[in-house]
Amino acid sequence: MVQILYGKPVAKKLDDISSEVFQQYSKEDKKPHMTAITVGDNPASLLYVSRKEEKAKELGVLFHWIKLDVNTTQETLEDIVIENSKNTDGLIIQLPLPEHLNQEKAINCIPYHVDVDGLTTHNLGSLFSDTFKLIPATSLAVLELLKFYDIQTSDKNIVIAGRSRLVSAPLAKILSSKDYDGNVTVIHSKTTNQKLYTQSADIFISAIGSPKLFDYSYINEGATVIDIGISSVDNKTYGDVDTHNLDQVVNARAPYPGGVGPITVSALFLNLSNLIKFN
Repeated sequence: MVQILYGKPVAKKLDDISSEVFQQYSKEDKKPHMTAITVGDNPASLLYVSRKEEKAKELGVLFHWIKLDVNTTQETLEDIVIENSKNTDGLIIQLPLPEHLNQEKAINCIPYHVDVDGLTTHNLGSLFSDTFKLIPATSLAVLELLKFYDIQTSDKNIVIAGRSRLVSAPLAKILSSKDYDGNVTVIHSKTTNQKLYTQSADIFISAIGSPKLFDYSYINEGATVIDIGISSVDNKTYGDVDTHNLDQVVNARAPYPGGVGPITVSALFLNLSNLIKFN
């Protein structure tokens, strides 16, 4: 029988760790403070930030959501990031940004000590030099899921679909490190014959953001499948993996919804607790 890798118990474990730090930090006149910035009305972005707002309330964290118009200029965005970084313990810019904005420049306006998503050049550079203190939240969520359910990675073929800085780059680095010893391959839109790779994967992680892109024919028998992708079509959200007949093939899978998503939010607040401890 296929094992369903639910994220809720993993998230609970992380929340317990974060909550202990937040309780020690909180005083009558001060509580942990998280700031989130969104630009425009991307449905997936608004969904994610609303979940973060709910989690903040649950954990006793003050949450400041700055909602900017889709036509916000680069200069205005950067000014708002710099100004709000002065009065918070952690700040995120919800991605993706509208096309006219330079995402890289905006992210690097965040001081590294409040970069709770771990996406600035400084913090990503630390990740690749093995001196890191933070792992980007979605990548951390996947690692915590694997750990919680004791999914073995040593000498396993791990295929990651997608090449974003939020997921595939950090995961590829960490899962191929000596701590995990995985054999990691990254595939993307320019990869010819993607099935050549996915059908040999012991662990398949998809972070594309295209609805039901991979059906059971892509999956290696006995594999573990982790679906991170989220996309919206006609006001409905979907994962990357089509689950029709999938359970006849896989050994274990993290579903959408209910898999990595809940852990990602908790992982973000675990990062916040670490920033508080480090600073």
